[in-house]
Amino acid sequence: MRRNRSRLAFTLIELLVVIAIIATLIGLLLPAVQKVREAANRTRCQNNLHQMVIGMHNYEVANGLWPPAYRNADTPQNGQIRPGWGWGAYILPFIEQAGLYNNLNVDFSVFGNGANPVPPTALTQSVLKMYRCPSDPAPDINSFRNDHGLSNYRAVRGTYGNPGQPSPIPPYAFITNEDLGGVLNQNSKIRMADISDGTSNQIAVGECIFDTPSAKWAALWSGMIGIYQGGIMISCVMWHIDERQDNVTINGAAPQAFGSRHTGGAYFAFCDGSVRFFKEQNQSVMQVLRFLARRNDGTVANPDF
Repeated sequence: MRRNRSRLAFTLIELLVVIAIIATLIGLLLPAVQKVREAANRTRCQNNLHQMVIGMHNYEVANGLWPPAYRNADTPQNGQIRPGWGWGAYILPFIEQAGLYNNLNVDFSVFGNGANPVPPTALTQSVLKMYRCPSDPAPDINSFRNDHGLSNYRAVRGTYGNPGQPSPIPPYAFITNEDLGGVLNQNSKIRMADISDGTSNQIAVGECIFDTPSAKWAALWSGMIGIYQGGIMISCVMWHIDERQDNVTINGAAPQAFGSRHTGGAYFAFCDGSVRFFKEQNQSVMQVLRFLARRNDGTVANPDF
């Protein structure tokens, strides 16, 4: 007796229907998978920032001071600004990177051994997951900053143009060892007691991204590389919250603007180790950030946005 083989196979129409159903299911599931992935990335990014501040606390316990944003000679050499090891390098022993710290010889060497700008080495190109936001698909090497290892986190050195303490100099002008009110500045020696507004009312570090089309420069974990492509590259390690430049809002147009790949804003870490999300392109948020960027302006701001 012959078997009817036609009943054991799919017709072309049935196959197309199955493919369409699978494609629809994938289309429905993909956004959910992306949301789960982004939620995980946000959690990892928050933990990165938290661990950095804990590292700074341990540095402070060991040294009696918060780490500087970067450390170099107090005065320019031959009319130039010298490079210096950055806060990301100084806290390496406190974030389980003591071996890299010792190999870099941070305690007993000059960043770049006198070169200005500092050339990259295999050690300064080390990929450190704690300094990378998993939501930023940037390369591990920062081509905007002489090819050193990239970081998505930059110190907040204070403010320009805060209403209570206006700056007498134009934005972006650089003055050696200028204290803009933050906790991490060039050659700063801030004690815990100097944060009179309280550690829960003071931001230390914020996110930044690498993006070639919009020339977002991100940062470096190793240090400030000196004079590069005509500029003093302090944004390798630190930048300010600026009242008078609208493009220095979160995810603003400036190359040095704090920002992230997280939808709608960026994370900032406070000196007590807490981490909060601040909305982008929001002047009310920026006003609060300006108060939170100064350690002793006497203003208690509400960071809950």
